[in-house]
Amino acid sequence: MAEKTGRMGQLVRNLGGQLKDALSGAFRFQDDEVDAPRTAIIGLVARKAIAELVNQAKKHPQRGDLASANPAYVALSELSENHGLPGLALGLRFETGEISFLDMSLDPETANKKGGAFVDRPTNRMLWRQLKKLVAIKVDRTMLGPTKPIRSPEDNLTLDEGEES
Repeated sequence: MAEKTGRMGQLVRNLGGQLKDALSGAFRFQDDEVDAPRTAIIGLVARKAIAELVNQAKKHPQRGDLASANPAYVALSELSENHGLPGLALGLRFETGEISFLDMSLDPETANKKGGAFVDRPTNRMLWRQLKKLVAIKVDRTMLGPTKPIRSPEDNLTLDEGEES
């Protein structure tokens, strides 16, 4: 009797596996993406870097810094260079309570005419998207790739002995 239940369990597992393969093939849920764990880690590190920048921007406006260890500050600096806004910073908009981009290099007269130093909504959205992409690229570039396994000194001795004989 135990043999029949074992065979039945094996049959169910085989059929379940075949069904899973057929459905994943039909819906293209295959695990062909090799970089999925790396992509997840890059996303996590990038979100944490941006969160640190936003938390600091709540206190006072934050400008980019190329020498910073935080990739969000480096990306903000590159973003200001790419758009030709040397005074680009992140700051708290007190009227709405949101973190937004502002141009700190505007003279007071221009800022008053424009309604403040903050950029308009479409530009703000575009800058946020570009900042997120740049931070992810910075994190990806600074992450180390796979390294060779570390061998103990005993392993190296056995290799040297094997070469002599």
